[in-house]
Amino acid sequence: MGADLTGDWGKCMSVLDNLANKVKSETGKKIAQSVKKIEARALQHMDDQDLDWDDLSDDYAKSKEDKGLSPDTLRASNQMYSNITTHQADDFTGAVGVKRGVKNKDGEDVTDVAIIHEQPDNDGKKIPPRKLWEPTFEEMKDDIPPEIMSGVTRMLKK
Repeated sequence: MGADLTGDWGKCMSVLDNLANKVKSETGKKIAQSVKKIEARALQHMDDQDLDWDDLSDDYAKSKEDKGLSPDTLRASNQMYSNITTHQADDFTGAVGVKRGVKNKDGEDVTDVAIIHEQPDNDGKKIPPRKLWEPTFEEMKDDIPPEIMSGVTRMLKK
């Protein structure tokens, strides 16, 4: 028993291949937009200082003031702030965070400083948690997947 195929299967396969490319492209665009939104929100939290971080110790705050540094939490010379960026490896993967390999004036990798604040129990010192990334992702995690799907759905309806 067999089946006879009728119709233009070449055209059908071409439509499906084109559809796959369009879905991939649309997903890539939405992921790029999403990581940019997360980046903007993280920067806004640093500007607004609105994540209920513990205050700086009096000694540390005085030291920063004496050096002419910003009194803001997670900000001294603005180096971490200015190195928050996004990266998109492909149409299905996006990342946002602190650029690797950038050193502060003390020779510390700015990414390591960000990690210590995010996971202070792992630093071997007594630094209070001053999480930026976890609350930012928690705040935005429910908005991102629907945005990506809406782009794909809109493209499929065309």
